[in-house]
Amino acid sequence: MNKEVNLSLQVDFLCLDKIILLMYNVRRTKNIYTENTMITIDIRKSDRANGDYSMFISFPYDTRIIDIIRSFPTKYWSPDNKEWEVPSLKLNEMKNKLAEFKVTVSGEELLERKEIEAPKDFEFKTKPFEHQIIGFNFGLNHQNWLLGDEQGLGKTKQVIDIAIAKRLMYGYKHCLIVCGVNGLKWNWREEIKTHSNEESFILGQRLKKGKIVIGSTQDKIHDLDMLITSPETISEYFLITNVESLRNDEIVAKISELCKNKSIGLIAADEVHKMKNPTSQQGKGFLKLNSECKIAMTGTPLMNTPLDLYIILKWLGYEKHSFYAFRNHHCIMGGFGGYEIVGYKNMSELQEQLDTIMLRRLKEEVLDLPEKTYVDEYVEMKGKQEQIYKEVTMEIKANIDQISIAPNPLAELIRMRQATGYTGILSSSIKESAKLDRMEELVADAVENGKKVVIFSNWTQMTDVIMDRLSVKGYEPVIITGQTPDTSRQAYINYFQNEDKCKVMIGTIGALGTGVTLTAGTVEIFVDEPWNKALKNQAEDRCHRIGQNSNVTIYTLLTKNTIDERIHELVERKGALSDAIVDGKITGNKAELLEFLLS
Repeated sequence: MNKEVNLSLQVDFLCLDKIILLMYNVRRTKNIYTENTMITIDIRKSDRANGDYSMFISFPYDTRIIDIIRSFPTKYWSPDNKEWEVPSLKLNEMKNKLAEFKVTVSGEELLERKEIEAPKDFEFKTKPFEHQIIGFNFGLNHQNWLLGDEQGLGKTKQVIDIAIAKRLMYGYKHCLIVCGVNGLKWNWREEIKTHSNEESFILGQRLKKGKIVIGSTQDKIHDLDMLITSPETISEYFLITNVESLRNDEIVAKISELCKNKSIGLIAADEVHKMKNPTSQQGKGFLKLNSECKIAMTGTPLMNTPLDLYIILKWLGYEKHSFYAFRNHHCIMGGFGGYEIVGYKNMSELQEQLDTIMLRRLKEEVLDLPEKTYVDEYVEMKGKQEQIYKEVTMEIKANIDQISIAPNPLAELIRMRQATGYTGILSSSIKESAKLDRMEELVADAVENGKKVVIFSNWTQMTDVIMDRLSVKGYEPVIITGQTPDTSRQAYINYFQNEDKCKVMIGTIGALGTGVTLTAGTVEIFVDEPWNKALKNQAEDRCHRIGQNSNVTIYTLLTKNTIDERIHELVERKGALSDAIVDGKITGNKAELLEFLLS
C-alpha cells in the first residue's frame, strides 16, 4: 500500500473519530438538557378547554415538548400566562409522553373521585339487566352526562332508577322529564308506573269527564306557579313536559326558578337530539334549564353532523363556546356564498369530549336478542301508476335548475316518492299501488302464521290509505301519526301489545319511530324509507328491544327502476354522500346528491 493511500485512510479514521465524539457529546448534552428541563403541570378549573378541570403546563422553551403537546387533539396556548392548557383527562397520557423529562404535578387530588354507592334504602322495583346496573352506577357518580345507549336497551328505566336514588341521596323534591317528542309524555307516565312506586304529573294535565287531558299553556304556567308558591299541592316526584312548552319564556323562567331553589334537582332530556337547534326559541329555552343534575338521553347515532352535538354539550356544561364558534371550529364552509357545510374538521376533539361524558352500549354488546332478518321486496309498477311516475319525473328533471337552488330540494322530490307508493295521493281518478298490493299479501301471510305486524310510512296520506285497506280485513289495526291525540297514543300501543285480536300497528316514522315499545310485533314493513339510516334504525328498534323473544323480520318495499332504489342505496351506504342528508335536508353538495337521486 503506497503512502498516499495510508495517509488517506488515516484522515478518514480521524474524521470518523471526530464524528463519533461529536455524536456522543450531542447525545450527552441532550440527556443533560432533558434531565434539567423542569415541566410543571398545575391542575385547576378549566379556562378555555371544555370540561371541569385542565392541565396548565409551563416549561422553558423546548421544541420537543411543544411537539408533544401539539400531538394532543385539544390544546390552547396562553401568551399572557406563557402556559399550555390541555384537558385533564389526558393526564396519564401526558405523563407517559413526558417520561424523559422532570415533571411536577400539583392539584392532582382534584381529579380523585370516590365511588358513590346506592343508598341502603334503595330497591329496584323491576329487575335490571347487568348493563342497566352499570348505567345506574354511572349515573350515581356523574351529575351531568349523556346516556347514549342504542335504542331498546331501557334508557328510561335506568333514568327512573337513578332519579329515585338521587332523591334519597340529595333530597330532591322533583325530577323534570323534558320529552323531545311530544307523545312521549304518556310513555314516560306508563314507564314510571311500571318501574317505580312514584307518581308522575304532566304539566298542564286536567281531569275532564274522568279522563286526563293536557290543557293550555296557561294551565302549565298555573301548575308551575303552584309548585313555587304552594309546593304541597303537587306532590308527585316526576314532572313531565314536552320541549315545545319551552318556547314560552314564562314557563322557562318559572322552571329556572324551581331549579334555582332546588325544588327541581334533576332534569332528564329524552330524545335530546330533537332539541338540536340552539338558535330556535325552544332551543334557547332548553339551554336556560340549569338543575343540579342533568341527564341527556338519545339512542340515535350522534355523528350525523357535529352541529347536532352542540346543544347537548352546551346544556351539560361541557361546551363553553358560542354556537357559531363551535360551527367554525368543526365545519368546513363552502358552496354558494360560503354558507354551506361541505366537510368537517377537528373531529378527534369532539370524540374526546364525548368520551368524557357519554355512556353508550350497543345491543349486540350487552343483550342476547333474537336476530333481525332484512328482506328487500321489489315490486313493479304497471299501467297508469307507471305513467304517473314518468310524468312527475319528467316535470322534476325539466325544472332541476330551480329545484337545486331551493332551500330544501328534497321536498321537491316527494311527489316522485309518493307516486311509487300510491297514485291516489296525486290523482283523484287513478288509484293504483303495487306496494300496497304486496303489503296486503305480506300482512295476510304474517297474520296467518300467528304474527303481529308494524307498518311504517313517511306520510299520513299513506298511513291513512293503509288503515282503510286493512280495516276491512278483520285485523283490528290501530294507527299513530302526528295527528293522533296524545291521550290516545298509549291506549293504542297497549291495545296492540296486549290484545290478540289487534294484529297490525300503522304509523308514520316521525310519530311511531321513536320512544315506544312494540315487542308484540315480529314483522315490520317499511312502505317507504326515511332519508337516513339513523331514523330507520330507530323505527326498526320499536320491535327489536328488551322483551322481544322472537326473530324480527323487516321488509322494505322498493319499486323497481324508481327513486326508491337510489334512496335505499343512500340509506344503506356509508360515506360523504349519505351523510349529506340529515333529517330530510341536504347539508352537502346539492347538485351531486340530486344527480345521484335522479340517475
